[in-house]
Amino acid sequence: FIGLTSFQMLAMFRRGLFYTYLSIYLRFYLNLSVTETTLYATIPMIMSVIFQNFVWGPISDKFQRRRTLIITGEILAGFGSISVWFVHSTIDDLYISGYVIIVGLACIEIFWSMSNISWSALISDIYPFKDRSRIMGNSKRSLVSRSIIAISIGGLLYDNGLGFRNGPLFFVASFVMFVSTIPMLFTPEGGINPIERQERNLIDI
Repeated sequence: FIGLTSFQMLAMFRRGLFYTYLSIYLRFYLNLSVTETTLYATIPMIMSVIFQNFVWGPISDKFQRRRTLIITGEILAGFGSISVWFVHSTIDDLYISGYVIIVGLACIEIFWSMSNISWSALISDIYPFKDRSRIMGNSKRSLVSRSIIAISIGGLLYDNGLGFRNGPLFFVASFVMFVSTIPMLFTPEGGINPIERQERNLIDI
């Protein structure tokens, strides 16, 4: 529980730190319209749903390597975030650099979705059916304070000129992604064999 919750805490910290102020950056610094600004959330969300359902879900079920997928997804997303910052910072046309971020985040979400689906599957592997809702509820409740802290730190950086253009918020978010893999190293791999899966299904019923 500590490993799974620590991972989710760091994930929430990263989201609060990064996404809370990204819309302000896209709208008022890179001069995207309101509709265009919303694309940074909608397109990555679509990519997440597609890849969770049709790619990572089937892969997770086939190979039963939950922890490995989580760690791999976070590391790839961390390097992806740094790459998005670098590419967008080299483009002089601010409007185009805004679309670089949107497209880049859509690609990064492919890897983040690897973590999301595997985390949920790992919960199912480790805990019996009757305990899953309680465990997930306890985990979610512990995330609120981390989100508030992350938003406050992000605002402090953004207000003092350490926002997105020069990289600080990209770097901090990437650093948190890398750090979030550490508690997962002390978490069971997860996964169940076909016989055990059948037995669990019978017990759950």
